Amino acid sequence: MNRLRLMTRSALVGLIHDKTMRAPSVAYDNGEATTLMSTDADSLDGVAEMVHEIWAQIIEVLIGTSIHLLYLLDWVLKFVPLQKNWNNATQSRIAATSSVLSAMKVIKMLGIQRNLMSHIQELRKRELWAASRLRWIVVYYNASANALGIFTPAITLIVYALISLARGGNLDTETAFTTIAILSMVTHPANMVMTIVPRAVAAFAGLERIQTFLLKQPLQDNRGILPERFEHPSPVIQIHELSIEHKQLVLDNINFEIAAGSLNIISGHTGSGKSTLLRAILGEVVPTHGSVSLSTREIAYCAQRPWLPNGTIKEAVYGATEFHDASDQYHEWWYNEVIEACRLTHDFDYLPDGDQTQIGSRGINLSGGQRQRVTLARALFARCDILLLDDIFSGLDGETEQTVFNNLLSSRGLLRRMNTTVVLVSNSLQHLQTADHIVVLNNHGILAQGNWHKIQTEAVYPAKFSSGHRVKDSAILSGNFEKLNAQLRAKDETEVDLARQTGDPAVYGYYFGFINSVNILFLLVSTASYSFFVTLPQYWLQLWTELGGRNSSYYIGGFLLLSFMSWSSTSIQMWSILIRLAPQSGLRIHQRLLRIVMSAPLSYFSKTDTGSILNRFSQDVQFVDKQLPSALQTVVTLCVVLVYIIQKAYLRTSRQLRFLELESRAGVFSSFLESVEGLETIRSFGWSRSVIQGNILSVDNSQRPEFLLLCLQRWLNIVLDLLAAAIATCVVAIAVAFRGRVSGAQVGIALNIMLVANTTLLKFVENWTTLETSLGAVARLKTLEEITPCEGAKTENLDPPENWPPKGHIEFTNITASYHSESVALRNLSLDIPAGQKLIVCGRTGSTLLLTLLRLLELQSGHIELDGIDIKQVRLDLLRQRCFVVVSQDPLILPNETLRWNLDPDTSVPNDILVASLAKAGLWAHFFDSDRGRDVEININASGFDAHPILDRKVSLFQELSVGQCQLFALCRALVKVNALRRSGVKPVIILDEVTSSLDTATESTIHQIIDDEFTEKGHTVIIVTHRLGALEEHAETGRDIVALIANGRVQEVIEDLGPATFQRFGQAG
Repeated sequence: MNRLRLMTRSALVGLIHDKTMRAPSVAYDNGEATTLMSTDADSLDGVAEMVHEIWAQIIEVLIGTSIHLLYLLDWVLKFVPLQKNWNNATQSRIAATSSVLSAMKVIKMLGIQRNLMSHIQELRKRELWAASRLRWIVVYYNASANALGIFTPAITLIVYALISLARGGNLDTETAFTTIAILSMVTHPANMVMTIVPRAVAAFAGLERIQTFLLKQPLQDNRGILPERFEHPSPVIQIHELSIEHKQLVLDNINFEIAAGSLNIISGHTGSGKSTLLRAILGEVVPTHGSVSLSTREIAYCAQRPWLPNGTIKEAVYGATEFHDASDQYHEWWYNEVIEACRLTHDFDYLPDGDQTQIGSRGINLSGGQRQRVTLARALFARCDILLLDDIFSGLDGETEQTVFNNLLSSRGLLRRMNTTVVLVSNSLQHLQTADHIVVLNNHGILAQGNWHKIQTEAVYPAKFSSGHRVKDSAILSGNFEKLNAQLRAKDETEVDLARQTGDPAVYGYYFGFINSVNILFLLVSTASYSFFVTLPQYWLQLWTELGGRNSSYYIGGFLLLSFMSWSSTSIQMWSILIRLAPQSGLRIHQRLLRIVMSAPLSYFSKTDTGSILNRFSQDVQFVDKQLPSALQTVVTLCVVLVYIIQKAYLRTSRQLRFLELESRAGVFSSFLESVEGLETIRSFGWSRSVIQGNILSVDNSQRPEFLLLCLQRWLNIVLDLLAAAIATCVVAIAVAFRGRVSGAQVGIALNIMLVANTTLLKFVENWTTLETSLGAVARLKTLEEITPCEGAKTENLDPPENWPPKGHIEFTNITASYHSESVALRNLSLDIPAGQKLIVCGRTGSTLLLTLLRLLELQSGHIELDGIDIKQVRLDLLRQRCFVVVSQDPLILPNETLRWNLDPDTSVPNDILVASLAKAGLWAHFFDSDRGRDVEININASGFDAHPILDRKVSLFQELSVGQCQLFALCRALVKVNALRRSGVKPVIILDEVTSSLDTATESTIHQIIDDEFTEKGHTVIIVTHRLGALEEHAETGRDIVALIANGRVQEVIEDLGPATFQRFGQAG
């Protein structure tokens, strides 16, 4: 049965993963598959172990208990919907947590940690509220189940005694204890049946959710295969009357062909459908009308948001491609060619382990440009005939972009020599003259198509400016040093857990610290009462039978009262555990875990895998919610039992096996999350089979320690059965040897206790193991709290004025900052930024400057003053929330939250301002059109504001935003926040970090116009980090704006004259 249990769960996880690989890719993951893989699949464990016992036990109690089974059916009907509600609430919390963990850098930059902590904790409260409704039913149900085992012997003996008295007889010892023995053998299986019902209901509810997921419609690949042609050049991609509509019209009547070996550029304004067209070629979007035909379905693809699984850079470039040993030498040569073409060799010289450097979860240890070049190298390495590039050069500086482009796509470039068909989606215009075919999209259709000469006559484009300075990627290269070396220095959390080989008594005290003294008192009193009253009736029965029937009414009343007290005690104990202790400890433990993670420095997330962190919020929290309370109840009840030798041998081993299982499951979570995030890339390369096999391998590895644990439990069963048999033999031998000194009642008590001793002892040791395992989740939290540093400094003791900062004057004085002791990112840098000035920062360490302002990187020396106050003396949350408004290169949008919440997490701005900000960025029409003609869901709980049919609608219900539109949305959030801060007299500094890298030139110009109108002209200090200076030329104003060139950790040049001659000088340098 244990093997069947493991095989069933692994099969379910495999089916869920396989279904995910075939499901339509969505922009917003709601965490459904992750929850099914963990919570719902694990619910089978509670019932699988008793499958063979149930049918036999049902037969035992079927006769005479049919009515009782109908009663059980009524309870089952109450369990099912409540269990589903609990699982759905858990899914919502895990989905929100996963979204937050994947964007911690942006969250810290935006200063919305407290908002998100409150939001996730509120989801946790809703989850526990859903759980409490089920737990109340469990309490009532268990009270009924316990009544069967407690009152049945009492009522049977009392009725027999009354009948005997009426007939002139007495209740004798032999009859009384024999009756109790027989009844215990009947009521025990009945109790087991009733005990298994809640777990069975949870399992069936989980299976129903899994079934619903597996029955969803898979992605339909309707792409056709072009017949082989011998003319040259033959088409490899053919688009015919293509129309795509999803919630609103995206593309309409698209027609064009792409020839083999050609370079094709798709261009257009933000939100025109460029990426959607690419996804249609990939087969990820099903056309509403028309067709897409290809010469092959294996396509190399580089997404606009690079997808990189955790591992080394070299492993990422190789991907899931399968090679044979005989060709290793060739592939190594080809790998070097690709790396050189993508200009990654230079980066390897600065990385601690070269191409063996760990990428980290979601590529966090690499800069944006490095991530794009690694994904480009992966696409080249695959040597596919068709290569789709979705704005792959947006994160590169002008020089690097030009070099990589020439290496690959010039007349003698690598891709040209390989005769690879390339489709490049880009808003960059500097390479259009090289393209063989250009498609310009606008208003859902094709505005113009043809070669460069034809396009020039039909469309007008401003040129993109390419800086001659080596403006490195938006995330500084040297910033990776500490992150990557930290991985080498950091010990795996598994080692910390395995160090608990003999348990840690301090963990019990740590856990009870989450429970108030009243709940502990309730638990101890109810447990002591139950332990006393569950045994006392047998001794009372001994006195009753030995008196020969005298005072029967007195003993009948006493026996009934003791039975009632036993039932009341166990019911109160169950109530105190499930209703008082479990929700309170679960809420506080989750709050502590959330606070520790959200307060951790950025370096913690660079060296810790996201799957491992998410495992704490899913698997560990599940242990605290579901296993720890019941295990604690049993262990506290039986804590007087001591089987020292077995405990030492069994628990020492079982604890470590359970910890190994928990840690190996983190790997399953990580690989699963990576698969979901990279679904389009995996399918385009044809790697689905390899990824599925990798997931199966991860699941198998995670189940090895659990299988060994189950084998160990079987060993424990045998040992305890032999121990019980030995004790029973000794009891009988002693009773026979001293039959003249031992009464029949005493022998009856001993034998009745022996009937349940083995089961009780086995249950105790197993629950003790469960308790130790569940407390392992608490121990992991305790260790995490001890070893995880917290952001902030001890010098944060200044309470600034309420209107600080009133101007926005920033002064850097001899600051030095580094990520690693051997590599200084900023060295004795001094820079004065007057209030109201716009500073344009170019250079390798431009983003480092922003990190020091936001104190994501603390200074080693020097200081930064904002309006005369040292920012190190100010609380971090206040600094980020009040002093700076950040628009990041990676915009944050929580899809399962409303449009209002995403714009204004503090809910401090009225509807008209929210709508105005969206309209100013050109996004209001997008949301309005998505909502037109549909039933709207109005959130009536929008505190302080009237419900709005669009603002109070979840973002996931609207048409998906393009990457460029996401940047515009982030700018809208900044407009809203600035508006709220202005009303309190604060003038925050505006920080924009590479916000225009994914935008067309027209939208880029619009953004800079909004920056000038809403921020610069209104006296805000604005800091812009960029490597695209072209769009800034028409918005630059001498005397108000300056350019700072930063290299080698110092300010190399400050340029105040921003006239045409200055921009021309940079252009000539490029």
